[in-house]
Amino acid sequence: MAGKRAKKRVKTTSEDRISKLPDAIILHILSFLPTKDVVQTCVLSKRWKLLWYSVPKLLFCDFSHKNGSCKFVDNCLRLRKKGMKSIPDSVITNFKLRMHFYERKMACRLDRWLAFAVKNKIKSIELDMRCQYTRKRGHNKFYCLPKTLIADGSYLTDLNLCRVEFDSSCQSFSFPSLKSLSLSAVRFADSDMLDNLLLGSPSLEKLSLSGCGSTSTADHKLLIHVRNSTLKVLEINQRWDLVEKIELINLESLILIYVSFDKINPCACKAIRNLTLTCEWGEEELSLLEYLISNLSVLQHLTLNNCCKGMLKHIEISSESLESLNLNNFLDYEMTVRIESAPKLASICYKGNIKFSISMAESSDTLTGTFIIPIQRRDYDIIWFINLMNFFLNLNCSWNRVHLHVGSAEALILPEDVKRVCRSPLVNWEDLRVLTQCKLERESDLRDALQWISPSLKTLSIAERASLDRFGISSWCCSLHDEYY
Repeated sequence: MAGKRAKKRVKTTSEDRISKLPDAIILHILSFLPTKDVVQTCVLSKRWKLLWYSVPKLLFCDFSHKNGSCKFVDNCLRLRKKGMKSIPDSVITNFKLRMHFYERKMACRLDRWLAFAVKNKIKSIELDMRCQYTRKRGHNKFYCLPKTLIADGSYLTDLNLCRVEFDSSCQSFSFPSLKSLSLSAVRFADSDMLDNLLLGSPSLEKLSLSGCGSTSTADHKLLIHVRNSTLKVLEINQRWDLVEKIELINLESLILIYVSFDKINPCACKAIRNLTLTCEWGEEELSLLEYLISNLSVLQHLTLNNCCKGMLKHIEISSESLESLNLNNFLDYEMTVRIESAPKLASICYKGNIKFSISMAESSDTLTGTFIIPIQRRDYDIIWFINLMNFFLNLNCSWNRVHLHVGSAEALILPEDVKRVCRSPLVNWEDLRVLTQCKLERESDLRDALQWISPSLKTLSIAERASLDRFGISSWCCSLHDEYY
């Protein structure tokens, strides 16, 4: 009897539930997979044999011409071309190509693939080419976009290009339906070509530029004018400050990395609600920054990042509409923030070292503070704990709730000799949430230390002892370090 029950359980757990799903849901799931994996599903059953013909996305990711991948793409496009004639719902909307290694002898093949995409009115195209470095000429071989894509891209709504080139034959552009454009490490034969591209995209709402340049000058510089009236989201990450002016009446979200904020015309950018700045701050520019923040009348979310060369040491913020403030100060700089007036401010998040202080003239009863201190050391000495207590004392706001993320619980467990020479309470927090790595036998010590830091605590919670990677803190440290260096 027991054996029959065991067999029944095995049969139940091995039941193929995916095949019982409707085709629409299966196709939606398959659309997230690389096309190579999608094609392999045709061997599962008779029902799956033709199912891959109806997946709307073609994703060819991380392949090289040396392992037969190009031949696979050729065969796949040939079969999909036949399938679109005989299968009614065989429609392609997205084409993504990411190559490990590109050589110029592959250009004709890539041209054919893009011609297939254009002919079938594909709406979203993404190209990411890893170009070959040539020592003789001392430059990279970029894939040059064919005229077919530029002349017949009227159906494109999303174009994402990385490490490609526009040559001198690209004098005019026509992308009337384009909504989103992302250009990363793209080279233009002429310094005015990017302007022409933007002028040829009258419906553009989202634009991202990163490391773009011109091949017409020795230093590959590209002067950027941004005046599209339809743009709502703009992100520019350029090592050289090549932006002449940003005047966008409908712009709602702006991210500038290594681009000076004085390029923003606040009178012509009244709709900005989200602003992120990573600049090389100079002391003489801080007053201009404060003026900009106070004159963006609908600004709701503000992020300021200290970068490697410039130091945002002190800033005073006044904004009648600001709701959240994010500050990143991962490098070894001091940062002092004074909030003069922000009646709607409900959230402040700080990431970085403990050389930080903030004060607020008048805060609301709902103000939440999140402080992420990812620094981890082998041992924490007396100097560390003195600086830590100064850090807590310098968080001079009326907090409704405080979230404290620390790399190790040892950083918060104050030694007894430190407690004896220091005054308590340090702060008057009532609601504290702590996220940290803590050994089971040290949890009571951590709670005692937190109660000593703020005896007025009514609510104290410590997250389960787990890797901080689960919460994205360690990965954040790595990405921030990579960005700055």
